[in-house]
Amino acid sequence: MKILFIQLFLIFCFSIEILASSINFTKEEKEFIEKNPLVKVAMMPDFTPFSYYIKDTSVGFEHDLLEIISKRTGLEFEKTIDKWTSIYNTFKNKEVDMITSISYKKFREPFTSFTSSYYDIPIMIFVKDNFGEYNGIKSLKNKRVGVLKDVFYVKELQKLGTMNLIFYDNYADLTKDLVFGKIDALIQNLTNINYLIKKNVYANIKLASELILPNTKKEDLRFGVQPENPMLGSILQKALNSITTKEKEALVTKWIGSIKEYRGGHIELNQEEIAYLNTNVIKYCINPSGLPFEGLNEKGEHIGMSADYYNLFEKILSARFDLVKTKNWNQSVSYIKQEKCDMLALGMETPERKKYLNFTSHYLEVPLVVATRVNVPFINQILDLEGEKIGIIKGDAFVKILREKYPSLEIIEVDDIYDGLDKVKNEQLFAFIDTLASIGYEFQTKYFGELKIAGKISESLKLSIAVVKKDKTLLNILQKTVNKITNELHREIFTKWIPIKYEKEIDYALVWKIVIGVLLLILLTLYWNTTIIKANKLLKEAKKDIEEKNKKLEKLAVTDELTNLYNRRKLEELIQNEIYRYERFAHTFGITIVDIDHFKKVNDTYGHQVGDKILVEIANILKSSLRKTDFIGRFGGEEFIIICPESDIEGVKKLMESFRLRIANHNFEIIKNKTASFGVTVFKDGDSIDTLIKRADDALYEAKNNGRNKVFINM
Repeated sequence: MKILFIQLFLIFCFSIEILASSINFTKEEKEFIEKNPLVKVAMMPDFTPFSYYIKDTSVGFEHDLLEIISKRTGLEFEKTIDKWTSIYNTFKNKEVDMITSISYKKFREPFTSFTSSYYDIPIMIFVKDNFGEYNGIKSLKNKRVGVLKDVFYVKELQKLGTMNLIFYDNYADLTKDLVFGKIDALIQNLTNINYLIKKNVYANIKLASELILPNTKKEDLRFGVQPENPMLGSILQKALNSITTKEKEALVTKWIGSIKEYRGGHIELNQEEIAYLNTNVIKYCINPSGLPFEGLNEKGEHIGMSADYYNLFEKILSARFDLVKTKNWNQSVSYIKQEKCDMLALGMETPERKKYLNFTSHYLEVPLVVATRVNVPFINQILDLEGEKIGIIKGDAFVKILREKYPSLEIIEVDDIYDGLDKVKNEQLFAFIDTLASIGYEFQTKYFGELKIAGKISESLKLSIAVVKKDKTLLNILQKTVNKITNELHREIFTKWIPIKYEKEIDYALVWKIVIGVLLLILLTLYWNTTIIKANKLLKEAKKDIEEKNKKLEKLAVTDELTNLYNRRKLEELIQNEIYRYERFAHTFGITIVDIDHFKKVNDTYGHQVGDKILVEIANILKSSLRKTDFIGRFGGEEFIIICPESDIEGVKKLMESFRLRIANHNFEIIKNKTASFGVTVFKDGDSIDTLIKRADDALYEAKNNGRNKVFINM
């Protein structure tokens, strides 16, 4: 019966797959395929990873996509491969039936029928590393900007009329000219230029920003078909619709996943650092039994938070990291002393370790807790442990710290967390000290009903990357990497291993198991019941502690670190919310872009530390003067955005005038006086976030061009 069920299940799954990929063609479409099986398609030779060459073979996402469509429809594709300008004209001259990688634009409708998009790519602005500070597309004014001929957004760039556009036939020459300074910037899709940078090891190009124009946000890749051939367009669209999510994911993983751009932003390395990464394999050690921070699984593979960080390091730096396996944490510490490994991803800085290691700034902080048997009373402070044997992992940073700070404690060093918890369970130790995350993680599968978290102590584990003393180059590279890892990425790793592993499974699964056990045993004794209540109280406290940390992490995700105002992402979310309110209730709102006048001179004259102080002072002036219903955030560099809900243009202008005067009359530390310019607008029907911000930005330009320290309106 079991075998029959499995067979039926497999038949059912196979039938579902067939139905998912089958296409219901009309009689006319079937006749078209039978009479016109050969389709001439134009493709590019250098559009990595969608269509390009490996040696003499054309490969890429689009080639695999056409192969799937061919098998599913019976069509055969005859490929014409040439640079974009050539195949674009070939298609316009009706010399081929279809073209790949074409993006929708209204001006192309007379000579193109479009399928739906099969992939969307961000369009990015790349500049040389000596370009200076990039503050939006206005930074490209009067600059030489390279673009591909006939690219779909070129007319919008020409309408701006602010930059000197240089046109290219291919991506390689476009990128090379930026490297050698023949142009100041280039605009092109992320995946293609990123591939060329990595392929040619270009070290002097950096990613400046994403291109956002009123009618252009991403490069939408579609098939273009001759309008006179609607039957072919219909067949191709049905074929695209038939491709399952699983098939699409497989294509993306194969061709795009391997060259995804790191979300933290561009990291500028000098020639020595680039050479180091190109010629060295970086060896690292871990704590093999330190989950959820790090450890080895049953197959001997590195898992845990540090594994996720190493994956990030590899993507950011295009470097190779090799794990040096050890038996325990103490051996890992010995290995790095002997320089058998170069670094630790997670290590706490101590005076003793600084003799043989250098540390980056710390980027992870977790509290320490005390684990005991369940019959031990709640521990209010660490000195409650006087007279008892307390376990801590050998080689751990806190061994020396706790011994020096609390000499009355009897601290016993153990091999690892399992050794420590087992000795508490077997009454060889009274308690074991480790992080909340590590002990909570182990409590999920072991020690149920035998051990508990009995208290929290004031110390916390502050983790940095540790590097052998002599390797200053590697330290500098990793410090730059830590600086560029965003709060969002830290949060993803933290919440993956701590709240999910501890809060949900420990705080709920363990509590319910205890409650059910008590019910089944009919509350064996009043003492047992009292113990469970205390355990529950501690677990709630632990949960509350983690929830508070999560709230802090959520705040970091929407807050500018320097000024403590909202960041750009949160500002765009707030503007979108106001747009929704307008669409529903017709309540208008205003926005203002504020720019500090001649701010670059402050940095050049007094240094960036003084510049940062000025930014903070102006942020405080603006924030303290806001109405309760208004919002403010740092948009980037020295620019701020103020959102004024339920406001008309006169009301916003009056408010901004008061801000302008407060700044102009303020006595700043060191530089004494500083002014700011204001660009004001209000939301209108049909506005998007981009058009609204652009209008305010245009008003700001008018304020700057008319002597600065002014408020200008653009309706």
